[in-house]
Amino acid sequence: MFTWRSLQRFVFVVVLLVLSLVLLWPNTHSQATRSSTAMMTPEERGLHNLTHNPYGMMLLTDKLLERLPMVWEEEWKSKINLDDPATIRQVAFERYGFTEATWDNRGGPMQMVVSEKGNWVQNCMLCHGGRVPATGQSMIGMPNTELDMQTLYDDLTKLTRYKPPFQLTFGVSRGRTNAFVFSVELLRRRNEDLSSRQEPLPMGDYKDSDLDAIPWWHLKKKTAMYVDAGTTGDFARPIMQFTMGEPNGEKIRSWENDFKDVLAYLKTIQPPKYPFAIDASLAAQGQQVFAKTCASCHGTYGADGKYPNRVIPIEIIGTDEVRLKGLTKEFRAYFNKTWFAQNNSHAEEAPKGYVAPPLDGVWATAPYFHNGSVPTIYGVLTQAARPKYFRRSGGAKEFDQKNVGLKYETLNSPAAPTLAPEARRRIVDTTLQGLGNQGHPFGFKLNEKEKWQVIEYLKTL
Repeated sequence: MFTWRSLQRFVFVVVLLVLSLVLLWPNTHSQATRSSTAMMTPEERGLHNLTHNPYGMMLLTDKLLERLPMVWEEEWKSKINLDDPATIRQVAFERYGFTEATWDNRGGPMQMVVSEKGNWVQNCMLCHGGRVPATGQSMIGMPNTELDMQTLYDDLTKLTRYKPPFQLTFGVSRGRTNAFVFSVELLRRRNEDLSSRQEPLPMGDYKDSDLDAIPWWHLKKKTAMYVDAGTTGDFARPIMQFTMGEPNGEKIRSWENDFKDVLAYLKTIQPPKYPFAIDASLAAQGQQVFAKTCASCHGTYGADGKYPNRVIPIEIIGTDEVRLKGLTKEFRAYFNKTWFAQNNSHAEEAPKGYVAPPLDGVWATAPYFHNGSVPTIYGVLTQAARPKYFRRSGGAKEFDQKNVGLKYETLNSPAAPTLAPEARRRIVDTTLQGLGNQGHPFGFKLNEKEKWQVIEYLKTL
């Protein structure tokens, strides 16, 4: 029988190696900080909140990070100098998919807020902060396609030798997380006012699967959140779901104004510009093909562009259905009873399909589909170009300019069981639950000339 206390132990102690209690910074800001933020615009405060205030769970400390190489494979240990914390930190960033912060973060990555005492508290950029393809520049709102939370969890578990009360998979492939399962597991241990429950509520037979984070610059165009358009209305409270690691429901509710400002900031983010030369003539031809083939679902662009927020039924879109059907009606119905849905927010209890996303900045958001199962735009348009098994080549700076997307290696078989778990997660197996690469056949009817025209046009968005 699992209680709220056991969940705390799992989420905080297992991952943190700090007793069995939640360790968060005080939510109270200094008078000087409050005065300075009061002079900011809502958008400026939102950025400050994301980068300076701890709303999540503490994952690491400076000292703990320095000890992690003790449990690394020999291949990884050979990359570092144990007497040089700077090299340990650099290689740890590579191993776990962390990104250099865009603000003074005391040496911590974009995915954490680091305290003066060296405590690392995860933030929203764990999934939504990454590196711009080709340039490698850190950017808030860019999907983190290099994240490997499962390896970090496994390493911390080995180091601490703590046995969790139950097992929860963070993801089976690098660059993705089974994020919606965290929402389910956290919310089922909450009362409607977000106070903690002793016994978790039943939420039906939900299924977990790896998901690819969306770019934040799309949010300003959305009338509904999530790939299934599952939440409508005011987004301020729904984006707070991942603060539920904090055990005090009253404190979570007190952060609402902070997240109103966060939402205001998210709506200011613009997509990065394509960093290479574009064939203007080819792109103009591609715009015409796009208007006939793609715009009715994905919208139009430019000064008069319009985005239709169109949900495509699963029978038509045909992509992997686990994300749509794996999140249960019980969870969606209970969400609507809680504080999260008491500000004109609403969860759709029976969504029908997946929303066709905006495509501005699409060149920078590989891999594609909601589960990241297709590495390039050419693969989205061409069924034969979708590898069954593949492994990314290098990090964000390795970019396929021709096919537009990840550089990758096609494999003939799934990951060998003899590989270390970290290495196995680098191999994407589209035969696994939730990682199917089927569906979205709309580009298949285009000839090769038209496909390259469309691809060139998409670079301009």
